[in-house]
Amino acid sequence: MGRLLRVAQAVFVLGCLAVPATVSADNILFARVGSSSYVLDGSQLVGFLTDAGHTVDYVDLSAAIITDFSSYDQVWVYDLVTGSDNSVTQLANYANIAAWYNSLTDKNLITDGRIISSAPAWTSVGGFPAENAWIQNYAAQLSLNGGGMLLGTDHDVYQSGINTINQLIGINPFSGFFGEYPTSQAQVDVLSPLYVPIGPCVADATLACINDNSTTGFAPTGAQPNGQFLTPVAYHGTTSTAFGNAAVSATFESETFPTEVPEPASLLLLGSGLAALARRRFKSRA
Repeated sequence: MGRLLRVAQAVFVLGCLAVPATVSADNILFARVGSSSYVLDGSQLVGFLTDAGHTVDYVDLSAAIITDFSSYDQVWVYDLVTGSDNSVTQLANYANIAAWYNSLTDKNLITDGRIISSAPAWTSVGGFPAENAWIQNYAAQLSLNGGGMLLGTDHDVYQSGINTINQLIGINPFSGFFGEYPTSQAQVDVLSPLYVPIGPCVADATLACINDNSTTGFAPTGAQPNGQFLTPVAYHGTTSTAFGNAAVSATFESETFPTEVPEPASLLLLGSGLAALARRRFKSRA
């Protein structure tokens, strides 16, 4: 009996760890907004996904209207174009992408306000490693949960097109930017299923960080107009402002940030206890 209990406990622990992206191979539409100097960076992220066994179509949303999403398990939107990015073709694609998402039974969503920071082209800025495991775990977790969408952008110059989608699916917009390029890092919620060990924070080696070699934007968090709850995954600033300064958020629940709407008093306790939780978990992995 004791041996069976230990086996069950081991299975439970393994199930809570970040799952490698090779668990399931999905068909992914990786759709960029317009053409810009960041097309190469997007193709590098696509390479991370294909390396993990996914089939990926890398398309330009300004080139043609896409009406059939039936073959895709995941849709990734990569918005890194400056200026006006709301042509007739793009608006039609935003509407079709939103309709696809709204039709899903399981509306799994990841919002990344610093997605360009994961591309290999940006690792040389601070000498940090490429975040291929971080990007691959996005796809792995979406796959495990039945597919879904990722919205990736950067600071406020690049948020127009992607915020059109946000409005159509009923979530709050990306906003602002965290302007400490090129040395900034984003602290990671190590209890999130999206967390994979990338590296410690420069400012505090007991905490886990991912590298923001860009002026990252803030992703929406908390209760959304459509009723979903987005939990912070990677965030800037102090723990008391984690909800307002999230660089990455998701509908995936973590022990730190439940997907249920917390009471105000719970939020206060959550903020004060977050650093301690993160330190204990990170040390236990060492």
